[in-house]
Amino acid sequence: MASKFAIQFFFFTLLTLLAAPVVAQTQIGGGTCNSSSLNGIYALSLTGRQIANTGAFTSVLQANGTATFDGLSTVSIALTEDNNQAAATTLAWSGTYSVEANCIAVVNITTGGTVTLNVAIDNQGKDFQLTGSDATYSYAGSGTAQPSSASCSTSTLSGVYTFNASGYQLTSGAVSGAATAGGLLQFDGAGNLSVNMTLWAGGAISSAVTLTGTYSVSSNCVGKATLSDSSSNSYNMSLSIYSVNAANTNFYATLARAANLVIAGAGHTAYGEPATPNPQAGTQPISGGTCATANLSGVYPFTLSGRGISTAGIFAGSFQGVGTASFDGKGNVTLAGTDNTNLAQGQQFSYTGTYSIPSNCSGTLTVTTASTATFTLVVWDTGSDFAIEGSDSTYVYSGSGTLNQPPACATPTLSGEYTFTANGFTLSGTTQTGSEDEAGVLQFDGQGNVTASYTDTQGGITPVATTASGTYAVTSGCLASATLSGSSGASNAFHFAIAGIYGQTLDLIAASSQFVRTGSAHSAFPNPSENIGNVASYAYNATPPGSIFVLFGQNFSTQSISGGTLPLPTKLGGTSVTVNGELAPLFYVGSDQIDAQMPWDIQGNTVASVIVMNGTSVSNAAAVYVPATGTPGIGAYSNNRAPVVNQDGVINSASAPASVGDVVTIYFTGGGPVQASGQLKTGDASPAGLSPLNGTYSITVGTAPATITYIGLTPGSVGLYQASFYVPNVAKGTYPVAITISGYTSNTPVMTVSN
Repeated sequence: MASKFAIQFFFFTLLTLLAAPVVAQTQIGGGTCNSSSLNGIYALSLTGRQIANTGAFTSVLQANGTATFDGLSTVSIALTEDNNQAAATTLAWSGTYSVEANCIAVVNITTGGTVTLNVAIDNQGKDFQLTGSDATYSYAGSGTAQPSSASCSTSTLSGVYTFNASGYQLTSGAVSGAATAGGLLQFDGAGNLSVNMTLWAGGAISSAVTLTGTYSVSSNCVGKATLSDSSSNSYNMSLSIYSVNAANTNFYATLARAANLVIAGAGHTAYGEPATPNPQAGTQPISGGTCATANLSGVYPFTLSGRGISTAGIFAGSFQGVGTASFDGKGNVTLAGTDNTNLAQGQQFSYTGTYSIPSNCSGTLTVTTASTATFTLVVWDTGSDFAIEGSDSTYVYSGSGTLNQPPACATPTLSGEYTFTANGFTLSGTTQTGSEDEAGVLQFDGQGNVTASYTDTQGGITPVATTASGTYAVTSGCLASATLSGSSGASNAFHFAIAGIYGQTLDLIAASSQFVRTGSAHSAFPNPSENIGNVASYAYNATPPGSIFVLFGQNFSTQSISGGTLPLPTKLGGTSVTVNGELAPLFYVGSDQIDAQMPWDIQGNTVASVIVMNGTSVSNAAAVYVPATGTPGIGAYSNNRAPVVNQDGVINSASAPASVGDVVTIYFTGGGPVQASGQLKTGDASPAGLSPLNGTYSITVGTAPATITYIGLTPGSVGLYQASFYVPNVAKGTYPVAITISGYTSNTPVMTVSN
């Protein structure tokens, strides 16, 4: 087993050529938006509130439908609207829009109304949040892009869907209380629908509601239903579907009973698989299409909102909180975090109680707040997501959580640009005097500093643009807080619950002595953490000590340079990278990509801070999780070929296959801890002797296990690993190769076997 440093540079030359850099500003991650960032048809949910300065609700609106952007400058919006005066009316708007580089768009509706909407674009234009206003309402809403090939029909909705929604009780068209509901929708795929839900009002009052009727779905994925209860009261439901596939169909929904009730929420396939496999999930899919109490297990980022509205329609109080929901999988739950109310801001809450989930995925949760709070609990994505709807003696509540967080968090977990919206209420002392919302951008530097720019909107009032700056802190449990001072001199306090495996989603609450608001923030582009990965597989959270990682961003270097000597340099052309302040050896630097080695002395199972320096320019800090065990990545080239060297020393290919029984060698990165044959020096050659892996490992070719003769560091290389194995007895053909170390399986490029 001779030195393979030349093979290593062949290997990384391929990776450098195949890398997919991100474009835009000088930083780790990032990017810019333009008018084409909003392009296509989006399912849209919209709410409107009008609150007098006495705290009285004078008008409410809830609607869903579609927003169509042409990718240039024009937009049309078609909605089915429910308000406190009428149900299932048509609302048609059209106008123009413009998109700023920071991913905030302004929509000016000129036909069908005069409305200004501020749109916060996230997820590279796949989703957006909005706030806005006209002469009557303060608006808040969200949109999700339909697949470009989406085509729906009545049969698109078939089976059991969870349903959760919130809104208002009405008496003769006037707001007379808060309402919320949770339960199940059963579609038969042929136009028949039944609804079984619990409707909650203030004072822990609930009623079971059963509705039956018919529904239809048009080709543009908008649907409607006409329903009635056992007393022959009529209800209208409108639907806007935003994801369509066999495992998960999701939609926005409104439900109205004329002059009596308007609520809006969402529906989800009850037994669907999680859209992205979640390594933190507690109990994963229960077979047979059923749920159980064990489905909810683990710590979920959590948001909870409560409203108190009197029978006279006066806003009696509000509760807005973010934190965590901890389920033990056995029926015990704790809800904890920070809340803002109209009475006090920045208070801590902790409620304990019990929960149960029957097989139909709609159960109950009970905790003790100032009184007993009882909720309908609905679960979907096999327990990766849940929502609660209920009440105690003070508030009518809505809450939700998603079991999807980074493995751990630290200050650099919040880094880069997040677009955000927040909606809530103005205060005069403890009285809620109106509805006011905001949309804008939060810019985190990864080192504890944050700036913000946003626009406040309120019905009938000219929008106000504001800038702010301040500091923030992040806990290891993925909760965060920030204090910002605005251009007007006012100080605002933010609290966040961090979600998404890259930390790309934030639930938030914001407050000052003049307002309380709740909302969400989303990375406008791939989160900075998502731009750091295993150099061979690009997998996130796959950079153990000694491994080689790739870093994408902007303006890293004015030239492309490779570090081809040992020990590897820590500066190339004026560019350097630090990990927790320690200089990292560099294989390659370019304007938008860097390949570097994770120092051997970085502790595993921690979050490290990565910073790029280009001359005097210093990037934002970005978080990278450093696992303690191997996370193998196999380089792929030329139509997903694995870097396998045949027994005769020739690179494996379709024209140069290996034979069954031959000993071949595959090269990979991210092998993790080894039994080193000598000293491991960051940036220098691996020891000359064999340094086999610690822990468990295996290799498969296709589905056939291979016998391994050696797996460990490649002598004479830097951070490169190899595995030598016998080609198992498989038929002639091309097969995926997988390496598994300590339970983590690599990507699966292919090799060819001749017999």
